[in-house]
Amino acid sequence: MKKMSIFRLAMLFAVAVISMAAAEAQILWKISGHGGPDSYIIGTHHVAPASMLDGIAGFNDAFAACSQLYGEIDMESATQDVAAQSLKYAMAPADSTLGKVLTADEMKMVDAATQKYFHLPAAQFDLLKPAALSAQIAVMQAAATFKGFDPSQQIDALLQQKAKERGMKVGGLETAEYQLKVLFGSPISCQAQDLIKMLRDETLYMEYTRMLADIYARQDLDAMLEMIGNSEMGMSQYELDTLLYGRNEAWTEKLVSTILPQASTFIVVGAGHLPGEKGVLSLLRNAGYTVTPVK
Repeated sequence: MKKMSIFRLAMLFAVAVISMAAAEAQILWKISGHGGPDSYIIGTHHVAPASMLDGIAGFNDAFAACSQLYGEIDMESATQDVAAQSLKYAMAPADSTLGKVLTADEMKMVDAATQKYFHLPAAQFDLLKPAALSAQIAVMQAAATFKGFDPSQQIDALLQQKAKERGMKVGGLETAEYQLKVLFGSPISCQAQDLIKMLRDETLYMEYTRMLADIYARQDLDAMLEMIGNSEMGMSQYELDTLLYGRNEAWTEKLVSTILPQASTFIVVGAGHLPGEKGVLSLLRNAGYTVTPVK
């Protein structure tokens, strides 16, 4: 990512706020068509407080109307799988640990960050791939933008728990292994560069994270799409293709072919996967479904 000045970032946020006034704020949508039962899809922010569900119009009725729930992964059944697969995908090869791919000065930056966010020295994270450490830091930064965030009440996990308590079938759109591979499968050298950029531009990243949190709280998918695709602070084209577009296509194919025809389904995925021509909402429409905002 290129550097962006605080002024330019502030201007970008101003544009996003203006767009919010004109755009339809919505993260819960109804899916109808093909002679099957109505289903619903909600976009989440993975560190937003669960209390935000109280402010989503129509949520309780939509959730109660469904007999099964599908998230990105089945979080409960994937717990043991994640623990095993993390050794394969989140841990660095012996010749590519942090201390071997970063300079001494860069390791000092990493140490300052791990002390700040985890109260631990960088040596405790040496065996992680840079992307795995970046992800942990990003979660801490994002959590700081939501007042009252409780990791035990994270939206995705809470909804799966509530679904199982109601006797709903719970499934995943992808496996934990595939998710780990996507998140941590890029070249180590690229991961290292991204980690250092993240630490050097910490103020900008924190502001960008705060802006995304504000946009999510306003339920504005158009503004979120603009932020995610921003060439300077958003995702790279590789990240868009790998983390968003490719997964959107795979999820939609699975939804259309096997999940939606089965039963009324409550779908829970990150909000960034919903908007745009390559977003899940558009892909479902292209497949012949009617997708409308829930009021």
